[in-house]
Amino acid sequence: MCFFIQPLQAQVKFYTLVSESAIAVREPFQVQYIVEGAADIKSFNLPRFNDFEIEQTFDYSTSTSTGFAGGVSSYSKIIILAATKKGKFTIPGATAVINGKTMRSNPVHVSVQQGAPGLNHINPDDIDLGANSQLRPGENIQDKIDKNFFLRVEPSKTTCYVGEPLMVVYKAYSRLDANSQVMRRPSLTGFSVMEMVDAYDGKPEVEKVNGQWFYTNLIRKVQLFPLQEGNYVLDPAEIESVIHFVKVDEAASKRNAFNKLFNRNAGPLMPAALDYRTVLRTKPLTITVKPLPVNNQPPDFSGAVGKFSVAVKLPATPVHKGDLVKIQVSISGSGNLSLLTAPVVQWPAGVDTAEPSVKENVNKYVFPLSGSKTFEYSFAAPDTGSFIIPAVHLPYYDPVEKKYKIASSDSVTLHVLPGMKKTSPRGNEGILSGASAIQPQFYWFAIVVVIIIACIIFQVVGKGKKTETAKTIPAEEKEAPAKRSAAEIMVPAKLALEYENKQVFYHEVQEALWNVVALKYHVLPSQMNKYHVTELLDEKGVAASTIRSFSAVLDECEWALYAPVTDKNDMTELLVKAEQTVDELQKA
Repeated sequence: MCFFIQPLQAQVKFYTLVSESAIAVREPFQVQYIVEGAADIKSFNLPRFNDFEIEQTFDYSTSTSTGFAGGVSSYSKIIILAATKKGKFTIPGATAVINGKTMRSNPVHVSVQQGAPGLNHINPDDIDLGANSQLRPGENIQDKIDKNFFLRVEPSKTTCYVGEPLMVVYKAYSRLDANSQVMRRPSLTGFSVMEMVDAYDGKPEVEKVNGQWFYTNLIRKVQLFPLQEGNYVLDPAEIESVIHFVKVDEAASKRNAFNKLFNRNAGPLMPAALDYRTVLRTKPLTITVKPLPVNNQPPDFSGAVGKFSVAVKLPATPVHKGDLVKIQVSISGSGNLSLLTAPVVQWPAGVDTAEPSVKENVNKYVFPLSGSKTFEYSFAAPDTGSFIIPAVHLPYYDPVEKKYKIASSDSVTLHVLPGMKKTSPRGNEGILSGASAIQPQFYWFAIVVVIIIACIIFQVVGKGKKTETAKTIPAEEKEAPAKRSAAEIMVPAKLALEYENKQVFYHEVQEALWNVVALKYHVLPSQMNKYHVTELLDEKGVAASTIRSFSAVLDECEWALYAPVTDKNDMTELLVKAEQTVDELQKA
């Protein structure tokens, strides 16, 4: 055992990485806390980042298991930071309980400079804008501008495949004294666009071009995802500038210097100022988008381009029959994540899911786009037993290796336990835990409702005993359940509506419909599902419009319970519709 266990433990790694060790003030950079080879990760704690601002935090995992405890091949906690001042700083390590043992990652050091990173020997103030803006005799204004003021568009590549991300940066370079404003930012039609900068009003940086230092200003920085093949000319960026030139008279300067040399009266030399207005545009740039290869393309390929992994995650708590089950299918990696659609899931028989909710957790500051996209499916747990969800497959094209690949999750088993008897709706806790000011009223209303129901039951029981001896009453009337009006049945839902408790309201509406069907048509608890009940109602001759209304009310309740986007008006309309449906079911 020692021989085998010791090497396995030695494989666990926990370390810290930074995207850049030399950065500029306010420039976003990435810190990664990476765990490799762990079977169990708990209590992951980040350190405090003094002198830095946290812009974004997210997780990234390449595991294909159902969670940490199932075995994680690689897990990263990623933080996007921006330094608030220049200097040398230490990024502390994170702590986590890994395989039952507390571990800490290594600290890393970063250097923060004012302006562009890696230019410690360059002070932006050393660029003499005044001297560069002097216009001497014989100098041409346009030639001066062309050499010292221009725009550039810099793509990461000019040829790519459909769906393959590329980065495009528009910049202005200047060595002149000028005031500028952006007149037109490129719209970039034909591409799905993701901005890589939150705002474009940052301080200028410094770059070297052809041996000379320039101030640079960012006009636009984006990731592009081509939507279809073809040749696309990128829209130009356009800025308007007023350049402040100074005309220099060299002959007058020499005379002035000569007079000073011999202590003659030399008046101040007043150079003539000249403001020149100009408009600059980027040069046309063509991006060639090629179609994805047809050879060896999987039949279920849906356009994923990059490098991805797939994981399926089951609920962490036990699932009982009739419970709402939420299963997540997560796609992690880098590429055109924002364009990915839900992969095909082979659900077990009897499972009916709606469209999944989608959540993206991506790092837009790095290229190519990386992170995860999660599709969450919700459905009612089927009959008790074990249900296998086969592996989920995602075909994708890897532009680096130039071939198709398939990312696959592990198959998972959903265990459904027998239903638990509920004494009160779960949502009632929401009313009890609400504002303390309304709790006493709710109790009084609840007591009144209980008294009314008790009186009705008492009358029904008494009447039932009397009818046992009445031989003139038909047998079917003896067996018929006591009827209550739709308004009486919906009293609990009305009460929840009055206090605007959505969870209780939708739960009570559901319960009302199910109870009416159970009493009216003697439906067994094991058969209380929408598919069986709608078939039964159809066999009993219930009007198709009533069946549709029954299903629609249940669907709306199920959706609103777990994705509440409704207001009180929507709840009131649903209550009216539910009362009508209950009335129609009772009369059928």
